[in-house]
Amino acid sequence: MERQRISMLIATAMMLVGLILGIGAAQLAGLRLGGVIVVPLVSVYFLQSFATLPVFIASVAAAYFSLRIVKNRLLVYGRPLFVLSVIIGAIVPVLVFKILSNAVGIGVGLSQIGFIGSVLPGIAAYNYHRIDGDKRVLDMVWSLAIVLFLSVAGIALVIFVGLSPIAGALPPVLLSPNSDIANAFGLVVNTEVVPIVMSDLLTVGLLGLGILFSEGIRSRYGLRVGGVIVVPLIVIIAFRNGWMLSLWVGTAVLAYVAVAIVHWWTLLYGRVLLGLGVIMGLLVSISATTVIPARTGLLPFFTGILGGVTGYNLHVVPPAERRATVSVTGSVLILVTAVARFLVIPPQTGLLVSVSGSHVAIGAAVWLIALYELYHLERIRPNETIPAIPTGVAERVDDQQ
Repeated sequence: MERQRISMLIATAMMLVGLILGIGAAQLAGLRLGGVIVVPLVSVYFLQSFATLPVFIASVAAAYFSLRIVKNRLLVYGRPLFVLSVIIGAIVPVLVFKILSNAVGIGVGLSQIGFIGSVLPGIAAYNYHRIDGDKRVLDMVWSLAIVLFLSVAGIALVIFVGLSPIAGALPPVLLSPNSDIANAFGLVVNTEVVPIVMSDLLTVGLLGLGILFSEGIRSRYGLRVGGVIVVPLIVIIAFRNGWMLSLWVGTAVLAYVAVAIVHWWTLLYGRVLLGLGVIMGLLVSISATTVIPARTGLLPFFTGILGGVTGYNLHVVPPAERRATVSVTGSVLILVTAVARFLVIPPQTGLLVSVSGSHVAIGAAVWLIALYELYHLERIRPNETIPAIPTGVAERVDDQQ
């Protein structure tokens, strides 16, 4: 085992245990635990910054009560309500961390990968909103209990690693000068920190662009473009380490195969399959770090999660639409990448340090295929004069998924 992978192994171990507990809670007790990946990811973020938990709880509360008001006043349901929840839930943590970082002078600003964590409160609020009222408090209690359990286990692992001779070989993540857990126990390792590639404003802009295209395509054609913010996040990650794009594709393919096999064998579906897809993505990504240069912190860890989500979303798309889903996802990826590359020059380890004619040709080919698929889907779209499914019926149908 290469020593530089130990820090990622700690986070991966916490994530895998959390996912397994989440699958068990969903299968045996019908609990959501705020979302498949929410609880274990919050535990990982908590080790980096102790401010995570109170900010997360406040953000979930703000998003939850905001959703109640919006739903009652505007009668918003289904997917639009979910997207609105993600946006509302992200506002609080982003503002809080920016205020603490800039105004108060506390160095706890959100990193570019930290924006993954900023969408978690909205996801949790949406899931708490959707669960039956008699289970809501129980779901919240179990969510908090598992967060605390995983955090304690993670602290023990960090202390063990920090006191061992391999601490100096770790990437600057859980033992960096900005890590609260490392500072609390005097285990800080002063290693070179990977520079920030994009500003927070550009990162937010790319995320917004990704949401606009993914939700617009899903609303009109029913295609799942990876996930709500999967594509722009992969671009942000790949601009720091170009290998992560190939790793994402590989984890997505293997996660899709694993999810398809498990579904065919067991007829499991929904949240359980999503959890299994993320587990496969994590296992593939951590295995790939034996051959892929991955000293940029936890990038393979997050890439594995995003690959698992992508593989699951590809599985739930009807077979007749999978080819279109792949091509359209590729076209959105190319568009976001082109915008980012126009505004930012990545470091030597990043994607598209130099742009060649072959890159342009590949991008144009993917776009032509995607446009053909969208043209075909546009031709077979139902007539919009057909009455829509009543919102109450749509809500009940979505609850079964």
